[in-house]
Amino acid sequence: MDLSKYRNYLIIGALIMTLIIGIILVSNLRKGEVPETKPRISKPGEDMQEKWYIRFSVKDQTSTAYTEEAGAPLAANGKEYFIGGIAVHPRYPGSDPRIPLIPFGTKIYLTKPITIQGQEYSTLTVMDTGDIYYGLWSGSPYWFDVYFGQSTYYNGKVAREYGTLPVDYYWYEEWK
Repeated sequence: MDLSKYRNYLIIGALIMTLIIGIILVSNLRKGEVPETKPRISKPGEDMQEKWYIRFSVKDQTSTAYTEEAGAPLAANGKEYFIGGIAVHPRYPGSDPRIPLIPFGTKIYLTKPITIQGQEYSTLTVMDTGDIYYGLWSGSPYWFDVYFGQSTYYNGKVAREYGTLPVDYYWYEEWK
């Protein structure tokens, strides 16, 4: 009986088992909320540093729709309103509305698209804040209000018909 032959089989079997366990562990880690990297293209002369991002996701949050009068003040981010923009709660109830719960400029990704003025949107951008006291949607901390355009008869009607729609979505923030 040649023992070295069996020893080789045992070593190969142990290596295969180690590999399988490693693959299972890595795949289970990826299922949890862990920082993800997002590809970034460097500009000429720019020092390329790797940036890390965290993915946040929420489920069953209330979404509503609103319009603004022509000539209204700028949105809370200091810029003009635009279709595809949303308002979110301020970071703390009753606090400075210029500090949103989700940072200005952040893109949110809807799991199911919504329709605004006949166009489907699955990505929206945070540009404004609303409901600073959290009174309207206290059970929905990640509520958002979709901008449906200037206040006209049609836009107001469509925004009212939108009603309150439950949404699931996610977004990325830079790891700091």
